[in-house]
Amino acid sequence: MARVSSAGLKRVGIALGWVVLFVAIGIGGTIGMAELVPGWGGPSWFVARTGSYEVIGFGLATWIVGRLLNKYSWDRMGWHRTAWPQLGRGVLLGALMAALAIGLAVLLDGARVRMTGDWNVWPRVALPLIVGLIFAALGEELGFRGYPLRRLGDTLGVLPAMLLLAILFGLLHAKNPNATVFSTMNVALAAIWLSLAFFSSGGMPLAWGAHFGWNACLAILFDAPVSGYVFQAPVVEYTPGAHAWVDGGAFGPEGGIVATIALLAGSIFLLTRQNAFSHPPSAVGEQVVAA
Repeated sequence: MARVSSAGLKRVGIALGWVVLFVAIGIGGTIGMAELVPGWGGPSWFVARTGSYEVIGFGLATWIVGRLLNKYSWDRMGWHRTAWPQLGRGVLLGALMAALAIGLAVLLDGARVRMTGDWNVWPRVALPLIVGLIFAALGEELGFRGYPLRRLGDTLGVLPAMLLLAILFGLLHAKNPNATVFSTMNVALAAIWLSLAFFSSGGMPLAWGAHFGWNACLAILFDAPVSGYVFQAPVVEYTPGAHAWVDGGAFGPEGGIVATIALLAGSIFLLTRQNAFSHPPSAVGEQVVAA
């Protein structure tokens, strides 16, 4: 029994070592790109600029650690050949869930959404923001789903790996502007929702699309804060209601119970959708179906 326990601990240690190497390469690549190509596009392209650096850094880490060193196929890391139509479905799912959160904020807490009519500046502001949110969503999916979730899932099991990375994802956002304990828990719940998307037949395209759809709907369609950050999108203006625990206040809907409801609804949808896990990347994926 002791030998089995030691072997298990060794496997966990090796897996964590690989993930640490992955993170080191990802962060190093991100910082390196920022040093090599600083400031392109000016202030309006800041989100796109930083997001593209993350995609390059963690994309490089995925290729080096996941593909070359660990010999994981792209399919095992979530990039299923038949899953690309799921990218658009993910965008729709994330947008509908964000719209649900906003609708609940209006109904339950008196939050307001009003049109400002300044359409003339919309393309100049919205285009770089859309590109930036696309890159930002992919960068975070590469960093927290993709290779790390697959590698830890193979060693710890799917549910422990999901919970571990969800906690880390939540803590990473704990220092965002106006963050609270509630917002940190909701961000962790969002990571679980995205992990379910990753382990589904939609794989990384579904998770990436859902992540982008959620952020883009909040930021661009409603001008609501996203994880504490305000992007000042034109045409529409969002004002939170009186109770931050309901609609998240200055942190945005992700800081309130409206996001909890929307994220739980999205997770239940993924778990109960017919044939959602018809193409699990490995036997590990079957644990999610069984759960």
